[in-house]
Amino acid sequence: MVKEDEEKIIDVGSEEFIDSEEWKENLLKQGKWLRLLWMIGFSFIYYLSMTVLWVIVLIQFLFVLLTDKRSSNVAKVSQGFRNYMIQILDYINYHSSEKPFPFSDFPSSEEEN
Repeated sequence: MVKEDEEKIIDVGSEEFIDSEEWKENLLKQGKWLRLLWMIGFSFIYYLSMTVLWVIVLIQFLFVLLTDKRSSNVAKVSQGFRNYMIQILDYINYHSSEKPFPFSDFPSSEEEN
């Protein structure tokens, strides 16, 4: 029984671990902390953009209410704005390394296929 317990013990000395110097080097990389600040800033912009989104929704609703059809111009604006919000989400979720507008072009209002 004692011999079985000894066989179950795993030698961790042979496994590869990240040493403390590598951890320290990774934690002190300025680019990662700078990206965190950008992500916080763009998260705040995303939060504020929800207000703009509701204004666009209200304008489109009023247009439909009064004319019984939707406005193609408001639809183009809403599509472009939607693409901008996706651009922000892609950046803060690490799907893209490119910073959103105003550091890159504003996304087009055309449908993406």
